Amino acid sequence: MNSVFNTLLSEQLLSFWVLLIIVFVERYLPWPDKYHPISFIKALAMGMQAKVLSAKTSSIRQQKISGSLASIVLLLPFCAILAVFKYLSEYPVFFEALMLLVALRFQDIPKQTHKITTALAKQKKMLARHALSQIVIRETQKMSPLGMVKANIESVLLRYSYQYCSVVFWYLLTGGVGALIYRLIYELSLSWNNKLPKFQYFGQPVRHLANILQWLPSKLASLSVVLAVNISLGSTALFQRVSYQCNHLFILNLCGSSLGIELGGPAYYEQQKVRTRKCGGPRQVILADNIRALSAINRATWVWLTFYFMGCALSFLLIR
Repeated sequence: MNSVFNTLLSEQLLSFWVLLIIVFVERYLPWPDKYHPISFIKALAMGMQAKVLSAKTSSIRQQKISGSLASIVLLLPFCAILAVFKYLSEYPVFFEALMLLVALRFQDIPKQTHKITTALAKQKKMLARHALSQIVIRETQKMSPLGMVKANIESVLLRYSYQYCSVVFWYLLTGGVGALIYRLIYELSLSWNNKLPKFQYFGQPVRHLANILQWLPSKLASLSVVLAVNISLGSTALFQRVSYQCNHLFILNLCGSSLGIELGGPAYYEQQKVRTRKCGGPRQVILADNIRALSAINRATWVWLTFYFMGCALSFLLIR
């Protein structure tokens, strides 16, 4: 019995148990937005751009430089503070777990999805649009019910890849501090989203950095959805050229194909129409697909958790 217990708590398997516990804690722990550290970062980002990004700024180069400097000014102090705390921490495992818990913030997305689904089921379009506006930056005022469902599913899939799986990926590579630093970069890229005209150039530097950090984990996240939902449909998307145009389309094409639903299409950002190539499956979305998307990412989470456990167990056996 002791040998089994010691095996489960071995150094190779300990990181898996920490990750598993934090995944469950993040899912069920009520943590209001106003008390969460990520909300503080968002407030700092908006305050910084209000001071740095002037309406009179006309030079594209100047806006890019301002965006780069603003990112550095916000990120460097946090990196230094986190490094000092990690160095002084008496129990590094608990510190890493706490950093991961902060960085892994995601459950607001499924909660808003349930609100949107419930509102649309009751024909409360205004309530659904308001709930959707909390998780997307595109305009929602004139969206049809079908458009709201499609936008919601896209947000769920993209945020699952960028906001959840990418955090876990960088945690496994660099620990809790690295995961939190990635999340800070991601939040800056959201706050200064270059799809919005006013951040088109100011937000480019941090967006490029986020794209680099998300490249591999977004691919792994999409593949986990394919494995969890429909391998035969999802695997065909791997051989389509549209999948390799950008991270965004890779996720939507693979996940949409697995679910059998069409994603992409035009969206409005501050009254400007932006066309995204349509991709995914052949069928138009329906309201029930909101819940199917949530089910898909839940199953995908168990897929990569299982693979990670098998990897940790194999590592233990090889070392032993």
